[in-house]
Amino acid sequence: MSTQATDFFFELEKREKLVTSYLNSKEFEGWFNPPHLKEAVYSYIHRSGKRLRPAVLLLSCGAVGGMEEDAIPAAAAVEMFHTWTLVHDDLIDNDEKRRGGYTVHTQASLWAKQELNYSDSQAKDYGRDIAVLAGDVQQGWAVSLLCDGSLKRKVKPEVTLTLIKMLESYVINTLVSGETLDIQFAKQKIESFKPEQIIDMLWRKTGVLYEYSARAGAMIGLSTTDIDDKRVKALSGFTSKCGTAFQLQDDILGIVGNEKQLGKPIGSDIREGKRTIITYYAFKNASSQQKTKLESILGKPDATKEQINEVTQLLVQLGGISETKQLAEQIIREARPELDALPDSDYKKLLLAWADFMISREF
Repeated sequence: MSTQATDFFFELEKREKLVTSYLNSKEFEGWFNPPHLKEAVYSYIHRSGKRLRPAVLLLSCGAVGGMEEDAIPAAAAVEMFHTWTLVHDDLIDNDEKRRGGYTVHTQASLWAKQELNYSDSQAKDYGRDIAVLAGDVQQGWAVSLLCDGSLKRKVKPEVTLTLIKMLESYVINTLVSGETLDIQFAKQKIESFKPEQIIDMLWRKTGVLYEYSARAGAMIGLSTTDIDDKRVKALSGFTSKCGTAFQLQDDILGIVGNEKQLGKPIGSDIREGKRTIITYYAFKNASSQQKTKLESILGKPDATKEQINEVTQLLVQLGGISETKQLAEQIIREARPELDALPDSDYKKLLLAWADFMISREF
C-alpha cells in the first residue's frame, strides 16, 4: 500500500467503492417502497461523494491490525447514518442542491408537481414529508448495517451491540444537540458568543461522528468493547479534532468555494445567518458601520446575489476567512500527536494524509 501523497486519493476512492458497492447490494433493493421513497433513500448514495467517515473507520481498523473486510458493514452504516443527517439538514436549511443534484425534499416536490399534479404548496409539503420519512428509513438502515458486522462478518456480537448503543445514544444525541444549537444561534447576536461556544457546536454537528467512526473501526480491529483502550482513545481523539477542522474548512468553502466543485450552493450560510467562526472573527474586527452592514444581510433569506457578494467581501477583508483557516490548521497540528500511541504503519500515514486533506480540500 503506497502512502505517497498522490496515492491518498487512490486509497480513498478504493474504500469509497467498497462501501458504495455494499450499499448497492441487490439484497437491500426490495426493502424500500413505494418508488418515491426508494429513490429518496438512495438519492445521495447514487451520487459521487468523498465517503470520508467510512474511510476513516476502515483505516482505523487497519491501523490497529484488524481486517478491513470485517469492518465494511460498519463503514456502510456510518455512511448511511451520515446520509440521513444530510437529508434532514438540507430540509432544515432549505437548500436546493447537494452533491451536484437536487436535495431530497426539492426533488420530491418536483415529483409531486410533475407526476401527481400537486399544487405548489401541496408539493412543498410532500417534499418535506418524503425527506423526513427517507431520513427515518436511512437511520434504521444504519443500525441494520451495523448488525451485518456480526451476521455476515467476524465482528463479535458484544462489539456490535456496544457500537449500536453508542451510535443510538451518545452520537445521535450529541449530533442533534449541535444541530439544535446551530438553529438557535442563528437568531442571536454574534457579539453574545464566545468562540468556544461555536467550536463546541461545530464539534457536536460534525466532530462526534468522525470520533465515532475511528472508535468503531478500532474496536472492530481490536475485537474489544473497551473504549478506554489507548489505541481506541488515540484514534477517536485524533479524528474528533480533525472533524472540527473539517467543519471549519466546510464553512470557508461555503463562502468562498467553487459552487460547481462543491455541488451545493455558495452563500446559503449567509442567507441563513449561520453563526460561524468566520462571522465571529469578522465582527470582532469590524467597524460599527461594517457591523451594521453585516447584520442587515446575514440571515436575510431573500438576500440578492449582490448583497451576498458584499458580505463575502467583508468576511474576507475583515479576516474572517484567514483567521478561521489558521484555527483549522492549529487544530490539525494539535490532533497529529494523538497518533503517537500507534505503531508506525502505512495506515497511520494515510490517516495523517487524511488530516491534511481535511483543511486543504476544495470540495
